[in-house]
Amino acid sequence: MLVSALTLLPANEPQASYQPRFQWPLQQEKLPAIHGLTSTFAESRYDHFHNGLDISSLNQGIKPVASGSVLYSRHSDDDPWQPVPGPGNYLFLGHGQGWLSGYYHLKADKPLKRRGLVQNDTIIAYSGNSGHSAGAHLHFFMARDHGREILNPLSLLPPASDSLAPVIGQLVIKTPQANTLISHSRLENIRLSQSWPVQVTIIDPGLEKHTRRGIYQLEWSLNNGAWEKRQYDKLYFKNGDWLLEQRYPFESIFQYGYYNLGALDFKQGLNRLQLRARDIQQNQTEVLYEINVNKEY
Repeated sequence: MLVSALTLLPANEPQASYQPRFQWPLQQEKLPAIHGLTSTFAESRYDHFHNGLDISSLNQGIKPVASGSVLYSRHSDDDPWQPVPGPGNYLFLGHGQGWLSGYYHLKADKPLKRRGLVQNDTIIAYSGNSGHSAGAHLHFFMARDHGREILNPLSLLPPASDSLAPVIGQLVIKTPQANTLISHSRLENIRLSQSWPVQVTIIDPGLEKHTRRGIYQLEWSLNNGAWEKRQYDKLYFKNGDWLLEQRYPFESIFQYGYYNLGALDFKQGLNRLQLRARDIQQNQTEVLYEINVNKEY
């Protein structure tokens, strides 16, 4: 991930509680409506966390999330003999006291701010489809502590409207022999030869019902036990890896693209698994899985 290179910057400025006044880099309509927000923070990218937000857009002027200065830029014209990297044409900005932002997949044949200061109304680039991109969009991230901590932009930017709650699907237990799918709201019978990790399918549609965005909070409780909780709002760079909540590596949060609940301690007989999912606007969905387990271990 290119952002990891930013952690090499010296951290000699005071951090304190300074925070710039942030704005959305792309607005296709008036706030609080943000249409085209197709991917959110800390989603699964199969082997790493998604470190920002994606907004579907082509050839639209991009403004900085806050005033600042250009730290680094990369354009295909810099070295036309080298393949364009995954982020495509990209730009990193500094906003003072360790705050950073980055902008990926920028348009190749449009002006790109390469140096100097930027103001809130400066057009720094145009949205495009360069690099590893399945469709024209802007990917942007926001970080502090000189890139060591990447934050959920939805917790920093002006609130965006969202009235649709997350959609919770089936539990998934993958074994070498088969995949077991478990639906909520009805009794399911399964046989377990050993303890296996349990995953769950969850999407958040946001304003558009066809989008499959990630969630902000996940909680679960098995058989009225203590609630486990995950909040997808910060990634920390520690010991050479990006960790959620400073302790969870990617492979403990996601498996096979699903949200990972870990190896649950099912008992013989009837088990009740409660699960809650929320988006950042606190729209919530809660479901109950009733699972009759035949333990063979």
